[in-house]
Amino acid sequence: MALIGTVTEFGRYRKYVGIAGVDDEDIVIETVDISRFDTFMLSNAAGAVKVLVHDGTTLLTAPLSLADLGATTNDPVLLTAALRQYAFKGRFHNIQVRQEGVTDATGVVLWCFVDASGK
Repeated sequence: MALIGTVTEFGRYRKYVGIAGVDDEDIVIETVDISRFDTFMLSNAAGAVKVLVHDGTTLLTAPLSLADLGATTNDPVLLTAALRQYAFKGRFHNIQVRQEGVTDATGVVLWCFVDASGK
């Protein structure tokens, strides 16, 4: 997997800013090794995206469930909506964020954190 988008390091945090998607299934963010991170937040300004994870051997093709931080229920979602915040936790080797549908995915940002609380 190769880096797609731009990355900025902030010590215990890492920020990925995606490229603009054009077509369905375009990769807008592809991380380098993120195995030291375990907590993630994702947002996008337009379009919809989904998250696929790599376990170090295989890219898992089923989208990851995300917590919609603005929802009134705790139901997980597979696709984002524009101008919302989503969160997920786990240990992954790499992450791909892909455009879903024909509306261009723009303003996609993925934050990676190390959970210092150990939870």
